[in-house]
Amino acid sequence: MPVRILTIPFDAGKDVFNDEILTKFLLNKNLVRMSPEFFMLNNRPYWTVLVEYEIVVTDNIADKEGLNKVQKLLYQRLSEWRKEKADENGHPVYIISTNKQLFDVVIKAPKTLEELKMIHGFGKKKTERFGKEIIAIVKEFYNTTTSKKVKSSKPKTKKTTHKKNTAIKKVETQEEVTSNDK
Repeated sequence: MPVRILTIPFDAGKDVFNDEILTKFLLNKNLVRMSPEFFMLNNRPYWTVLVEYEIVVTDNIADKEGLNKVQKLLYQRLSEWRKEKADENGHPVYIISTNKQLFDVVIKAPKTLEELKMIHGFGKKKTERFGKEIIAIVKEFYNTTTSKKVKSSKPKTKKTTHKKNTAIKKVETQEEVTSNDK
């Protein structure tokens, strides 16, 4: 199982620990376990977090709800964003966007505000108010997922041909090698 250690410094200007580092890292991963530790260095507070995670592997097999594993994770991230926005603005979540609208955003994965406007329910006002954030979440999610696509948690196979039979030899992925080194 892959792990990552993230260190989060205290931001004295904002008087908070900036958890955006952790949030961005987990954007397209399933969290398995997290172990935080607090420490001080040169009179500055830090959190270091050991994160054990599963990479969401892109597969095109949709389940009964119509979303594959990757799309479900994006839907979850968009739902979390919607909840935060609703809380900030004192609105119910459906004012920000309905479940159907989020579903359509996941399916269509708009890359521009114009593409977002083509989704039913995202008119000029809603797109101006929330469009840039939605597009940023979708782009960041797929950019991160695409860069991890090569490092699948499934072992790669390599065909080698012998005189009378064909054998399949498992080759460790970069992640498995990395995980075993830790």
